[in-house]
Amino acid sequence: MDAAQPAGSEVKVSVIIAKWFDTERITHSIKTAIACMIGFLLANIVGFPTASQWIVVSIIVVMCAQIYVGGMMQKAYLRFLGTIVGCLFAIIALTSAGDTDLVIMITLALSSFIFSYLATGQESMSYAGTLGAATTAIIMLGNPPTLLTAGARFMEISIGILIAALVSQFVLPIHARTHLRRTQAATLSQLRDFYKNLMTSFTSSSEAMQYEELDDSIVKSISRQRLLAKEALRERVGALFDPKHFVHSLYCEREMLRAIDFMHHALVNIKDARDLFTQSAALHTLNDTIIQSLDTIIQTIEAGTATPGHIHIPSIDPLREDIQKSVSTPTREQQIYINGFLFSAEVLLHSLSKLAMLYQVPVFTVSEAPETVKKET
Repeated sequence: MDAAQPAGSEVKVSVIIAKWFDTERITHSIKTAIACMIGFLLANIVGFPTASQWIVVSIIVVMCAQIYVGGMMQKAYLRFLGTIVGCLFAIIALTSAGDTDLVIMITLALSSFIFSYLATGQESMSYAGTLGAATTAIIMLGNPPTLLTAGARFMEISIGILIAALVSQFVLPIHARTHLRRTQAATLSQLRDFYKNLMTSFTSSSEAMQYEELDDSIVKSISRQRLLAKEALRERVGALFDPKHFVHSLYCEREMLRAIDFMHHALVNIKDARDLFTQSAALHTLNDTIIQSLDTIIQTIEAGTATPGHIHIPSIDPLREDIQKSVSTPTREQQIYINGFLFSAEVLLHSLSKLAMLYQVPVFTVSEAPETVKKET
């Protein structure tokens, strides 16, 4: 027992380190600190009285919670948009009506109403609307509010945004497209494990409840891919993101998840399904082929380039014959489940084939005769 305790302690320490000391989060934090130092030094060179304050604040607001280049660029654009519109709002008020308390009050009320309405509309305009209202308030509540103050705020915030954008893009950049590729590989790993748990051993409906967490995890992983894809689309420097390729890949993943879910649901409702798990060589072959194919595609995605691996797509006909032997006199309801199971298996294999071709993994279809193998076109 004593000998095992240090090993357990080491595992706990490694888990804590992995949780709280993420390499990319540390890298991003260092980048934010570097950008703030650059902003402070530049503010002293510019010489505006409050330049360091607003330049550094802008850098922190834009960079702090945006680890990926694409997300930071979007936030920088929206902050700039909100800043310029807010400044124009204040400038129009000051030049047309002056800086009396009544004008300031009306301007604040009107800008708050308009920008609040914009901020509660489209998600993309939420941040810009908030910053527009804040910029107008900052200028109009200056002591006193002047055109010079408005111009200074605009310049200071713009400089902060520019520094944040340059540091994020060119100093140890963290790209969403890289994380998207990792997430795609992780999703397929979850699909593989999900398939193993549900299809390689017989479970009843009640016993399968433990796998709902993995199903939910796969759905969340697919949703995360969508968010990463939006950020990857905004990354204009480096390898370009192909949205069409991503859409096709995501569709295949969703189809595979649906197919696996229904295949399992159908099996637990087919009479004598337990015999299929223990006696059907065709089902065992199908399971092994799907798991091996997913492993090959996962390795290709993780590598980021085409690999020498390939996958084989078996025929469903041997499995259909095994089911007919196991369930000799199915009821009408069972026949529906049998047909649904076979259809879902074909959908799964078709989606697997399409996904492999998307990542340039050679696909071979295997006919009923073991010696006959032909490459799919």
